[in-house]
Amino acid sequence: MTVMKKVWDPAVRFFHWSQLLLLAGLWYTGTEGLMEWHQLLAYTLAAVLLARICWGFYGSQTARFSQFAASPRTAIGYLQRPQPVMGHNPASSYMIFALLLLVLLQFISGLMTTDHIFTDGPLVRYVSSETVSLATRWHKLGIDILLVAVVVHIIAAIWHSWRHHNVIMGMLHGKLPTAKDVNVPEPKTGWSFFVLVVLFWLAFYWWQGADLIRMLSYQ
Repeated sequence: MTVMKKVWDPAVRFFHWSQLLLLAGLWYTGTEGLMEWHQLLAYTLAAVLLARICWGFYGSQTARFSQFAASPRTAIGYLQRPQPVMGHNPASSYMIFALLLLVLLQFISGLMTTDHIFTDGPLVRYVSSETVSLATRWHKLGIDILLVAVVVHIIAAIWHSWRHHNVIMGMLHGKLPTAKDVNVPEPKTGWSFFVLVVLFWLAFYWWQGADLIRMLSYQ
């Protein structure tokens, strides 16, 4: 027997949906050549990402990387016989780690990317031309890989919600069907996660954001 229990805290849910919206904005601004907006969105996503990585080590139990990391055998076993779990399921953990890594690589490569015309990443001047060339090539390829991964993740979430339990709604209200006899620790409020988001964003604003906003005001 299963019951609905609160398993995902506000930090995890905020990261999930803000990442989706920011990635959509980054794709659009990059495609349209709106590079100041593109960079501002990139720094915003980086602030959220870095805070989520920190939260993955000290946050709610269901938010910690150690809680949902799983062996390939466990992930395959779950796909063969899905059942309610406390938080992220073993199969989805691989996609979560992949998305975190891809977004991080996309951000780092963007710092060293150039279009050879108008826009250089802030680290271009500090690295070799070979590194800039490699970062630029990856940044263009990486967004396609990232978007494919996001689409696969969305399709998997829709399929899982249709066939088993509604993980999409669960990521909105934080509740999932869990075995009645499973003890689910009360999720943390996540206030320190949001403090980290603000601190990281302010650091990026001080480093690059103020100049980008100034450039937008002149347009």
